[in-house]
Amino acid sequence: MLIQPTFGNGHHDILQYHVFSEGKYFAARVFWTESLWHHSAWVYDGEVRELWNDETPLEQSDADYLDIATSGFSMSVPDERGVVRVEPEAVDDQLEMRIKARNTLEWTFPHGGPPTIHQPNLDCEVDYQGKTYRGIGYMKRYHFEDRVSHWGYRFIHATVDDQSWALWSADATFNLNKYAYFKVVGGNGDVHEANLEDSAHRDDVVYGVVDGVRYKVEMEEIGTWDTPLKSDDMDSMMTQRFCRSTIRRGDSVETGYAVNELCFGTLR
Repeated sequence: MLIQPTFGNGHHDILQYHVFSEGKYFAARVFWTESLWHHSAWVYDGEVRELWNDETPLEQSDADYLDIATSGFSMSVPDERGVVRVEPEAVDDQLEMRIKARNTLEWTFPHGGPPTIHQPNLDCEVDYQGKTYRGIGYMKRYHFEDRVSHWGYRFIHATVDDQSWALWSADATFNLNKYAYFKVVGGNGDVHEANLEDSAHRDDVVYGVVDGVRYKVEMEEIGTWDTPLKSDDMDSMMTQRFCRSTIRRGDSVETGYAVNELCFGTLR
């Protein structure tokens, strides 16, 4: 059973969630470095709506798992289930995400600390504007023990319309260290991945070869949200693009949704 550790570890700590449901996108994250706190949430529901963007430090409770909050924003993840609440004054901007992990994957990160944690096929419920949405979600959690002064990455998470399987991929540089992967998770939870040399990212296309099968993910942007991650010591720009996707897997073609995230700059 996964227990999310308390927040604010190493030199940089991050936890993020997003959900695809009925052509909509819901996202929330917390982000910390030694010079910056950031927590945010946004949705696409026919248009991009930023629900939250704040740099107030979050308070960790006395719990031995991640349980952080400030007025109007909270995350509590004691085990394979968790709750994210965004509660600004405007009722239409209030959001609750309830997540349950199906598969938790961990692997070594090149900058020290515990393994990176990914949950690429969360079962999710989202309460938003008086309706409950059900869909597939994603979670990522990591922290750096070694210092990283500069970074840049591209990341996607994509799923098909019936949400029977998903893929996620990154192409990153931390200082001068390369970090990349391309992974596919099936409905039964089996995970298959490309060799490091067998994936590549472009602005609107991602390629991979998994078990001899060629994948091509084409993305058409629907809505974009971005935010500066800036302090006296740090200056990065983070962008998330919610996209309609076409996934070519061998001779088959399926459509779905994807998020394409980019971040570049300094990290301090």
